[in-house]
Amino acid sequence: MFRKTQILLTLQYAAVFMLIVSCLGAVLYWYMEKQSFAKIDRSLLLSVKVEEARLRGAGISVDSSLDPLVGKIIWDENNRVVYTEAPFSSIIENLHPEKTDGQVHTLEAEGFTFRYLAVSVQTPDGLWVVQSIRNIDAEMMTLRDMRNNIIIGCTLSGVVALLAGYFLGKRALVPIRQSWEAQQQFVADASHELRTPLTVIQTRTELLLQHPHQTVQEKSDDISAIYRETRRVRRLVNDLLTLARSDSNQLELNRQTFDVSELLKEVADHFTELTELEGITLQTGIESNLLCNGDRERIHQLLVILLDNAVKFTSSGGTIHFTCRKKGPQLFIEVKDTGTGISGKDLPRIFDRFYRGDRARGRTDGGTGLGLSIAKWIVDKHGGNISVKSNSEGTTFTVKLAAATGH
Repeated sequence: MFRKTQILLTLQYAAVFMLIVSCLGAVLYWYMEKQSFAKIDRSLLLSVKVEEARLRGAGISVDSSLDPLVGKIIWDENNRVVYTEAPFSSIIENLHPEKTDGQVHTLEAEGFTFRYLAVSVQTPDGLWVVQSIRNIDAEMMTLRDMRNNIIIGCTLSGVVALLAGYFLGKRALVPIRQSWEAQQQFVADASHELRTPLTVIQTRTELLLQHPHQTVQEKSDDISAIYRETRRVRRLVNDLLTLARSDSNQLELNRQTFDVSELLKEVADHFTELTELEGITLQTGIESNLLCNGDRERIHQLLVILLDNAVKFTSSGGTIHFTCRKKGPQLFIEVKDTGTGISGKDLPRIFDRFYRGDRARGRTDGGTGLGLSIAKWIVDKHGGNISVKSNSEGTTFTVKLAAATGH
Protein backbone atom coordinates (compact mmCIF):
# COMPACT_ATOMS: atom_id res chain seq x y z
CA MET A 1 0.00 0.00 0.00
CA PHE A 2 2.70 2.51 0.98
CA ARG A 3 4.88 1.44 -1.96
CA LYS A 4 2.18 2.40 -4.45
CA THR A 5 1.53 5.69 -2.63
CA GLN A 6 5.25 6.47 -2.65
CA ILE A 7 5.45 5.89 -6.40
CA LEU A 8 2.44 8.14 -6.98
CA LEU A 9 3.95 10.87 -4.80
CA THR A 10 7.25 10.55 -6.65
CA LEU A 11 5.55 10.94 -10.02
CA GLN A 12 3.49 13.88 -8.79
CA TYR A 13 6.51 15.68 -7.36
CA ALA A 14 8.48 15.03 -10.57
CA ALA A 15 5.60 16.13 -12.80
CA VAL A 16 5.13 19.40 -10.91
CA PHE A 17 8.86 20.09 -10.93
CA MET A 18 9.17 19.29 -14.63
CA LEU A 19 6.18 21.52 -15.42
CA ILE A 20 7.78 24.42 -13.56
CA VAL A 21 11.18 23.90 -15.19
CA SER A 22 9.63 23.53 -18.67
CA CYS A 23 7.60 26.70 -18.23
CA LEU A 24 10.66 28.61 -17.07
CA GLY A 25 12.67 27.27 -20.01
CA ALA A 26 9.93 28.21 -22.48
CA VAL A 27 9.64 31.72 -21.03
CA LEU A 28 13.43 32.15 -21.13
CA TYR A 29 13.59 31.01 -24.76
CA TRP A 30 10.71 33.29 -25.76
CA TYR A 31 12.30 36.26 -24.02
CA MET A 32 15.72 35.68 -25.62
CA GLU A 33 14.15 35.23 -29.07
CA LYS A 34 12.17 38.43 -28.70
CA GLN A 35 15.21 40.35 -27.45
CA SER A 36 17.42 38.95 -30.22
CA PHE A 37 15.12 40.06 -33.03
CA ALA A 38 13.73 43.29 -31.54
CA LYS A 39 16.79 45.40 -32.45
CA ILE A 40 17.09 43.76 -35.87
CA ASP A 41 13.44 44.48 -36.63
CA ARG A 42 13.83 48.13 -35.63
CA SER A 43 16.85 48.46 -37.92
CA LEU A 44 14.93 46.87 -40.80
CA LEU A 45 12.05 49.28 -40.35
CA LEU A 46 14.30 52.32 -40.10
CA SER A 47 16.28 51.26 -43.16
CA VAL A 48 13.12 50.93 -45.25
CA LYS A 49 11.81 54.30 -44.10
CA VAL A 50 15.09 56.00 -45.02
CA GLU A 51 15.16 54.47 -48.48
CA GLU A 52 11.44 55.11 -49.05
CA ALA A 53 11.92 58.80 -48.14
CA ARG A 54 14.89 59.07 -50.45
CA LEU A 55 12.91 57.68 -53.36
CA ARG A 56 10.06 60.07 -52.68
CA GLY A 57 12.50 62.97 -52.67
CA ALA A 58 12.13 63.80 -49.02
CA GLY A 59 15.16 64.94 -47.12
CA ILE A 60 16.05 62.67 -44.24
CA SER A 61 19.24 62.15 -42.33
CA VAL A 62 20.66 58.67 -42.14
CA ASP A 63 20.85 57.28 -38.62
CA SER A 64 24.43 56.27 -37.89
CA SER A 65 23.16 53.65 -35.47
CA LEU A 66 21.74 51.52 -38.28
CA ASP A 67 22.80 47.91 -38.16
CA PRO A 68 25.66 47.56 -40.67
CA LEU A 69 24.55 44.01 -41.42
CA VAL A 70 21.21 45.21 -42.75
CA GLY A 71 21.17 45.21 -46.55
CA LYS A 72 18.89 47.10 -48.95
CA ILE A 73 17.45 45.85 -52.21
CA ILE A 74 15.17 47.72 -54.60
CA TRP A 75 13.07 45.70 -57.06
CA ASP A 76 11.20 46.95 -60.10
CA GLU A 77 7.82 45.79 -61.36
CA ASN A 78 9.45 42.87 -63.17
CA ASN A 79 11.17 41.59 -60.03
CA ARG A 80 14.56 42.71 -61.23
CA VAL A 81 17.13 44.24 -58.92
CA VAL A 82 17.35 48.00 -59.45
CA TYR A 83 19.65 48.80 -56.57
CA THR A 84 21.35 46.84 -53.86
CA GLU A 85 23.49 47.35 -50.79
CA ALA A 86 23.74 43.79 -49.48
CA PRO A 87 26.70 41.59 -48.45
CA PHE A 88 25.09 38.52 -49.97
CA SER A 89 24.87 39.45 -53.65
CA SER A 90 25.58 35.89 -54.80
CA ILE A 91 22.09 34.75 -53.87
CA ILE A 92 20.30 38.07 -54.29
CA GLU A 93 18.00 36.74 -57.01
CA ASN A 94 16.47 34.34 -54.46
CA LEU A 95 15.66 37.04 -51.96
CA HIS A 96 12.67 38.64 -53.66
CA PRO A 97 10.07 39.41 -50.94
CA GLU A 98 6.85 37.45 -50.91
CA LYS A 99 5.02 40.20 -49.00
CA THR A 100 5.22 43.97 -49.14
CA ASP A 101 2.95 44.78 -46.21
CA GLY A 102 5.52 46.65 -44.13
CA GLN A 103 5.77 43.78 -41.62
CA VAL A 104 8.81 41.74 -40.68
CA HIS A 105 8.93 38.23 -42.19
CA THR A 106 11.37 35.36 -42.33
CA LEU A 107 12.83 34.08 -45.58
CA GLU A 108 15.00 31.05 -46.30
CA ALA A 109 17.24 30.88 -49.35
CA GLU A 110 20.15 28.63 -50.24
CA GLY A 111 20.35 27.31 -46.70
CA PHE A 112 20.46 30.78 -45.16
CA THR A 113 17.81 32.43 -43.03
CA PHE A 114 16.89 36.09 -43.36
CA ARG A 115 14.53 38.55 -41.80
CA TYR A 116 13.18 41.17 -44.14
CA LEU A 117 10.71 44.02 -44.37
CA ALA A 118 9.42 45.32 -47.70
CA VAL A 119 7.10 48.12 -48.88
CA SER A 120 5.88 49.26 -52.29
CA VAL A 121 6.86 52.77 -53.41
CA GLN A 122 5.45 54.58 -56.44
CA THR A 123 8.28 56.27 -58.37
CA PRO A 124 8.38 58.11 -61.73
CA ASP A 125 9.80 54.94 -63.22
CA GLY A 126 7.02 52.74 -61.88
CA LEU A 127 6.06 50.79 -58.79
CA TRP A 128 9.20 49.69 -57.01
CA VAL A 129 9.65 47.50 -53.93
CA VAL A 130 12.04 48.62 -51.23
CA GLN A 131 13.32 45.74 -49.12
CA SER A 132 15.60 45.80 -46.09
CA ILE A 133 17.03 42.42 -45.23
CA ARG A 134 19.41 40.87 -42.72
CA ASN A 135 20.94 37.45 -42.31
CA ILE A 136 20.03 35.94 -38.93
CA ASP A 137 21.91 32.62 -39.07
CA ALA A 138 24.08 33.59 -36.09
CA GLU A 139 21.02 34.45 -33.97
CA MET A 140 19.23 31.29 -35.06
CA MET A 141 22.28 29.22 -34.15
CA THR A 142 22.44 30.87 -30.74
CA LEU A 143 18.74 30.24 -30.15
CA ARG A 144 19.09 26.64 -31.38
CA ASP A 145 21.95 26.05 -28.93
CA MET A 146 19.89 27.61 -26.17
CA ARG A 147 16.90 25.42 -27.05
CA ASN A 148 19.07 22.31 -27.02
CA ASN A 149 20.56 23.32 -23.69
CA ILE A 150 17.10 23.91 -22.25
CA ILE A 151 15.96 20.49 -23.46
CA ILE A 152 19.05 18.83 -21.97
CA GLY A 153 18.57 20.80 -18.76
CA CYS A 154 14.90 19.77 -18.55
CA THR A 155 15.86 16.14 -19.11
CA LEU A 156 18.50 16.22 -16.39
CA SER A 157 16.08 18.10 -14.16
CA GLY A 158 13.54 15.34 -14.77
CA VAL A 159 16.01 12.73 -13.52
CA VAL A 160 16.86 14.87 -10.50
CA ALA A 161 13.14 15.49 -9.94
CA LEU A 162 12.46 11.75 -9.89
CA LEU A 163 15.23 11.13 -7.36
CA ALA A 164 14.19 14.12 -5.25
CA GLY A 165 10.54 13.13 -5.57
CA TYR A 166 11.34 9.62 -4.40
CA PHE A 167 13.26 10.99 -1.42
CA LEU A 168 10.59 13.57 -0.54
CA GLY A 169 7.81 11.02 -1.01
CA LYS A 170 9.60 8.61 1.29
CA ARG A 171 10.03 11.32 3.93
CA ALA A 172 6.43 12.47 3.57
CA LEU A 173 5.21 8.93 4.22
CA VAL A 174 7.26 8.49 7.41
CA PRO A 175 4.70 10.09 9.77
CA ILE A 176 1.85 8.43 7.88
CA ARG A 177 3.55 5.05 8.11
CA GLN A 178 4.27 5.57 11.80
CA SER A 179 0.69 6.64 12.43
CA TRP A 180 -0.62 3.61 10.52
CA GLU A 181 1.66 1.21 12.39
CA ALA A 182 0.70 2.83 15.70
CA GLN A 183 -2.97 2.46 14.84
CA GLN A 184 -2.49 -1.15 13.82
CA GLN A 185 -0.60 -1.83 17.04
CA PHE A 186 -3.27 0.01 19.02
CA VAL A 187 -6.04 -2.10 17.50
CA ALA A 188 -4.07 -5.32 18.04
CA ASP A 189 -3.33 -4.44 21.68
CA ALA A 190 -6.92 -3.40 22.34
CA SER A 191 -8.21 -6.63 20.81
CA HIS A 192 -5.77 -8.64 22.91
CA GLU A 193 -6.74 -6.81 26.09
CA LEU A 194 -10.44 -7.31 25.43
CA ARG A 195 -10.03 -10.98 24.54
CA THR A 196 -8.83 -12.03 27.98
CA PRO A 197 -11.73 -10.67 30.09
CA LEU A 198 -14.28 -11.64 27.46
CA THR A 199 -12.93 -15.19 27.47
CA VAL A 200 -13.22 -15.31 31.26
CA ILE A 201 -16.78 -13.96 31.11
CA GLN A 202 -17.78 -16.47 28.44
CA THR A 203 -16.19 -19.40 30.29
CA ARG A 204 -17.76 -18.51 33.64
CA THR A 205 -21.15 -17.94 32.01
CA GLU A 206 -21.00 -21.35 30.34
CA LEU A 207 -20.26 -22.90 33.74
CA LEU A 208 -23.31 -21.17 35.18
CA LEU A 209 -25.49 -22.46 32.36
CA GLN A 210 -24.24 -26.01 32.88
CA HIS A 211 -25.59 -25.99 36.46
CA PRO A 212 -28.81 -23.93 36.32
CA HIS A 213 -30.16 -25.37 39.57
CA GLN A 214 -27.25 -24.32 41.79
CA THR A 215 -27.70 -21.32 44.05
CA VAL A 216 -26.04 -17.93 43.76
CA GLN A 217 -23.99 -18.69 46.86
CA GLU A 218 -22.71 -21.89 45.32
CA LYS A 219 -21.69 -20.02 42.16
CA SER A 220 -20.44 -16.89 43.89
CA ASP A 221 -16.89 -17.40 42.57
CA ASP A 222 -18.09 -17.49 38.97
CA ILE A 223 -20.40 -14.52 39.47
CA SER A 224 -17.62 -12.53 41.16
CA ALA A 225 -15.27 -13.32 38.29
CA ILE A 226 -17.85 -12.21 35.73
CA TYR A 227 -18.49 -8.99 37.66
CA ARG A 228 -14.76 -8.30 38.03
CA GLU A 229 -13.99 -8.89 34.35
CA THR A 230 -17.02 -6.85 33.29
CA ARG A 231 -15.74 -3.90 35.28
CA ARG A 232 -12.35 -4.39 33.69
CA VAL A 233 -13.85 -4.36 30.18
CA ARG A 234 -15.84 -1.23 31.00
CA ARG A 235 -12.76 0.52 32.32
CA LEU A 236 -10.76 -0.52 29.26
CA VAL A 237 -13.46 0.67 26.87
CA ASN A 238 -13.67 4.03 28.67
CA ASP A 239 -9.90 4.43 28.47
CA LEU A 240 -9.88 3.52 24.79
CA LEU A 241 -12.67 6.00 24.12
CA THR A 242 -10.77 8.72 25.96
CA LEU A 243 -7.61 8.13 23.94
CA ALA A 244 -9.51 7.85 20.65
CA ARG A 245 -11.26 11.16 21.28
CA SER A 246 -8.00 12.77 22.32
CA ASP A 247 -6.33 11.63 19.09
CA SER A 248 -9.13 13.19 17.02
CA ASN A 249 -9.15 16.37 19.18
CA GLN A 250 -12.76 15.75 20.18
CA LEU A 251 -12.03 16.18 23.89
CA GLU A 252 -11.89 19.76 25.03
CA LEU A 253 -10.88 20.92 28.49
CA ASN A 254 -13.43 22.65 30.68
CA ARG A 255 -10.98 25.19 32.08
CA GLN A 256 -11.66 27.07 35.26
CA THR A 257 -9.58 28.47 38.09
CA PHE A 258 -9.83 26.30 41.19
CA ASP A 259 -7.93 25.50 44.37
CA VAL A 260 -5.87 22.48 43.39
CA SER A 261 -4.69 21.96 46.98
CA GLU A 262 -8.27 21.16 48.02
CA LEU A 263 -8.54 18.68 45.16
CA LEU A 264 -5.28 16.98 46.18
CA LYS A 265 -6.45 16.66 49.79
CA GLU A 266 -9.76 15.23 48.59
CA VAL A 267 -8.02 12.59 46.47
CA ALA A 268 -5.59 11.79 49.31
CA ASP A 269 -8.54 11.22 51.67
CA HIS A 270 -10.09 8.78 49.22
CA PHE A 271 -6.88 6.75 49.06
CA THR A 272 -6.21 6.76 52.80
CA GLU A 273 -8.50 3.82 53.53
CA LEU A 274 -7.17 1.84 50.56
CA THR A 275 -3.54 2.32 51.59
CA GLU A 276 -4.33 1.29 55.17
CA LEU A 277 -5.92 -1.94 53.93
CA GLU A 278 -2.78 -2.62 51.88
CA GLY A 279 -0.51 -1.86 54.83
CA ILE A 280 0.95 1.19 53.06
CA THR A 281 1.63 4.54 54.68
CA LEU A 282 0.37 7.55 52.73
CA GLN A 283 2.19 10.75 53.66
CA THR A 284 1.03 14.08 52.31
CA GLY A 285 2.72 17.44 52.05
CA ILE A 286 0.30 19.77 50.32
CA GLU A 287 0.61 23.53 50.51
CA SER A 288 -2.58 25.54 50.89
CA ASN A 289 -4.23 28.01 48.52
CA LEU A 290 -2.63 26.71 45.34
CA LEU A 291 -4.62 27.90 42.34
CA CYS A 292 -4.64 26.23 38.94
CA ASN A 293 -6.43 27.07 35.72
CA GLY A 294 -7.51 23.82 34.12
CA ASP A 295 -10.07 21.08 33.91
CA ARG A 296 -10.79 19.98 37.47
CA GLU A 297 -12.19 16.59 36.44
CA ARG A 298 -9.18 15.79 34.28
CA ILE A 299 -6.73 16.85 36.98
CA HIS A 300 -8.67 14.63 39.39
CA GLN A 301 -8.34 11.74 36.90
CA LEU A 302 -4.60 12.41 36.64
CA LEU A 303 -4.08 12.27 40.41
CA VAL A 304 -6.12 9.08 40.74
CA ILE A 305 -4.06 7.39 38.01
CA LEU A 306 -0.75 8.30 39.65
CA LEU A 307 -1.82 7.30 43.18
CA ASP A 308 -3.48 4.11 41.98
CA ASN A 309 -0.30 3.22 40.11
CA ALA A 310 1.79 3.84 43.24
CA VAL A 311 -0.50 1.70 45.41
CA LYS A 312 -0.39 -1.21 42.96
CA PHE A 313 3.36 -1.44 42.96
CA THR A 314 4.18 -0.65 46.57
CA SER A 315 4.44 -3.62 48.88
CA SER A 316 2.93 -3.80 52.33
CA GLY A 317 4.97 -1.78 54.77
CA GLY A 318 5.99 0.70 52.10
CA THR A 319 5.34 4.42 51.95
CA ILE A 320 3.82 6.77 49.39
CA HIS A 321 4.64 10.48 49.52
CA PHE A 322 2.02 12.71 47.95
CA THR A 323 3.14 16.35 47.83
CA CYS A 324 2.35 19.58 46.06
CA ARG A 325 4.19 22.88 46.25
CA LYS A 326 4.45 26.11 44.32
CA LYS A 327 7.79 27.22 42.95
CA GLY A 328 7.76 30.41 40.94
CA PRO A 329 4.98 30.32 38.33
CA GLN A 330 4.66 26.53 38.46
CA LEU A 331 3.00 23.91 40.63
CA PHE A 332 4.98 20.75 41.37
CA ILE A 333 2.95 17.63 42.16
CA GLU A 334 4.94 14.57 43.21
CA VAL A 335 3.89 10.98 43.85
CA LYS A 336 6.80 9.03 45.28
CA ASP A 337 6.61 5.36 46.28
CA THR A 338 9.05 2.92 47.84
CA GLY A 339 8.35 0.08 45.43
CA THR A 340 10.88 -1.98 43.53
CA GLY A 341 11.27 0.66 40.82
CA ILE A 342 11.18 0.47 37.06
CA SER A 343 14.00 -1.05 35.05
CA GLY A 344 16.10 1.22 32.87
CA LYS A 345 14.95 -0.41 29.62
CA ASP A 346 11.29 0.05 30.56
CA LEU A 347 11.56 3.63 31.83
CA PRO A 348 11.54 5.41 28.41
CA ARG A 349 8.37 3.57 27.35
CA ILE A 350 6.12 3.64 30.38
CA PHE A 351 3.86 6.27 28.78
CA ASP A 352 3.33 4.14 25.66
CA ARG A 353 -0.11 2.66 25.26
CA PHE A 354 -0.42 -0.92 26.46
CA TYR A 355 3.28 -1.11 27.24
CA ARG A 356 4.02 -3.49 30.08
CA GLY A 357 7.39 -3.76 31.74
CA ASP A 358 8.78 -6.46 34.00
CA ARG A 359 6.92 -5.31 37.07
CA ALA A 360 4.65 -2.55 35.75
CA ARG A 361 1.22 -2.85 34.17
CA GLY A 362 0.77 -6.54 34.79
CA ARG A 363 -2.54 -7.99 33.69
CA THR A 364 -3.03 -9.69 37.01
CA ASP A 365 -3.41 -6.35 38.78
CA GLY A 366 -6.48 -5.47 36.75
CA GLY A 367 -4.88 -2.51 35.01
CA THR A 368 -5.61 -1.65 31.40
CA GLY A 369 -2.11 -0.49 30.51
CA LEU A 370 -3.50 2.86 29.43
CA GLY A 371 -3.47 4.86 32.66
CA LEU A 372 -0.10 6.53 32.25
CA SER A 373 -0.84 7.27 28.59
CA ILE A 374 -3.99 9.10 29.65
CA ALA A 375 -2.08 10.86 32.44
CA LYS A 376 0.48 12.16 29.96
CA TRP A 377 -2.27 13.33 27.60
CA ILE A 378 -3.93 15.26 30.45
CA VAL A 379 -0.67 16.94 31.41
CA ASP A 380 0.21 17.77 27.79
CA LYS A 381 -3.26 19.18 27.20
CA HIS A 382 -2.73 21.53 30.16
CA GLY A 383 0.61 22.66 28.74
CA GLY A 384 2.51 20.98 31.56
CA ASN A 385 5.18 18.34 31.88
CA ILE A 386 5.30 14.91 33.48
CA SER A 387 8.54 13.11 34.26
CA VAL A 388 9.57 9.98 36.13
CA LYS A 389 12.64 8.91 38.05
CA SER A 390 13.12 5.39 39.30
CA ASN A 391 15.68 3.19 40.98
CA SER A 392 15.73 0.15 43.20
CA GLU A 393 14.42 2.24 46.12
CA GLY A 394 11.26 3.45 44.41
CA THR A 395 9.69 5.60 41.74
CA THR A 396 8.84 9.30 41.64
CA PHE A 397 6.40 10.91 39.22
CA THR A 398 6.64 14.70 38.97
CA VAL A 399 3.97 16.81 37.30
CA LYS A 400 4.56 20.49 36.49
CA LEU A 401 1.55 22.69 35.87
CA ALA A 402 1.20 26.43 35.47
CA ALA A 403 -0.03 28.15 38.62
CA ALA A 404 -2.92 30.60 38.40
CA THR A 405 -3.08 33.94 40.15
CA GLY A 406 -5.96 34.80 42.42
CA HIS A 407 -8.45 37.56 41.73
